[in-house]
Amino acid sequence: MSTGLEIGNELPFGMKNLWSENGTANWHIIEQQDWFMDLQNCPQDPNFHAEGNVAIHTRMVLDALLELEEYQVLGGYDRQILKWSALLHDIGKPKCTITDEEGYIRAPKHAAIGEKMARKMLWDMDFKSREAICSLIRLHGLPIWCLDKNNPYAAVASASLRLVNKHLYLLSKADVLGRKSVNQDDFLERVELYKDFCIEQECWEEAKSFHNTHSQFKFFHKQSHYPAVIYDDTAFEIILLSGIPGSGKDTYAKTLKLPIISLDDIRAEFDIKVTDKKAQGKVAQIAYKRAKEYAAKKKSFVWNSTNLTHELRTRIVNTLSVYNPRFKLVYIETSKANIWSRRRATIPVRKLEKMMDKMEIPLPSEVHSIEYIRN
Repeated sequence: MSTGLEIGNELPFGMKNLWSENGTANWHIIEQQDWFMDLQNCPQDPNFHAEGNVAIHTRMVLDALLELEEYQVLGGYDRQILKWSALLHDIGKPKCTITDEEGYIRAPKHAAIGEKMARKMLWDMDFKSREAICSLIRLHGLPIWCLDKNNPYAAVASASLRLVNKHLYLLSKADVLGRKSVNQDDFLERVELYKDFCIEQECWEEAKSFHNTHSQFKFFHKQSHYPAVIYDDTAFEIILLSGIPGSGKDTYAKTLKLPIISLDDIRAEFDIKVTDKKAQGKVAQIAYKRAKEYAAKKKSFVWNSTNLTHELRTRIVNTLSVYNPRFKLVYIETSKANIWSRRRATIPVRKLEKMMDKMEIPLPSEVHSIEYIRN
């Protein structure tokens, strides 16, 4: 029996051999990991986690997951994804745990932080497997709070484009069962309602279906409750590239045979250094001006920059959507070793590390279509 993921098992040193031959956790190895020691030293509010620290909760969650009948009938790949997600679901808590003014212990944004930490730890794991795990970590609280959101319809639809909602339900159910909480019964009921809601919205075991990519784009960007059938009247395409420097974006951009707006090329053209923070606004202004000129002529082009955060990508999309283009996002990455070797001469490793810490993976809900390339 394979103890690694069934498609790709390139795990970093220290993350191997965490699972036994029969699929259970090797706790004697896990407890030696620095990140798990941090969980042991991280307290939780006794009202919601009377069981104790985050490490105790993590063990209880994994045990609860393995006991679920719905989990036991899954295939090997699905079980592996869920086991990793349960083990790492609260890995971000030590970085953000605080005691608020009322004396409650809280960990705001721990899921978002945990997603980034897990991605960096598992960077060279098979991409599909890694992103399934990271997505589950990021959204593990969604089933409890989904129906309280302003637009739960968009929330479940967006989730279905990056993970399997059935998996998310199982992780969240194990998360609730693996604790001693005054709200446990209420949380379990909310998790079951999430399952019913996903089935009703036809995105339980499959991705939400749309009439076409333009209908999908409008659904998320107009914050609609129900997908409309919208005629695709787009006449040209804007291709946004995203990725850490050294991933291969420049090489890929040249294969597209389209005009390229490159922030690096603009800096070189106007002799602006990357370290000159005051001049970066000028670089962006030039890029936007050229993009609008192409868009006004309905001419397809490539926007080549790192575009590492959701905010940066959304700014471009919102600015240029008035021209009614199709937006395609191409995210490109490579191994850490390749990134360090390719860009060490121009960008310090510590800065590349910070970029990796900051990066937010592009999502299907941001654009008309998306492509992930691991080279």
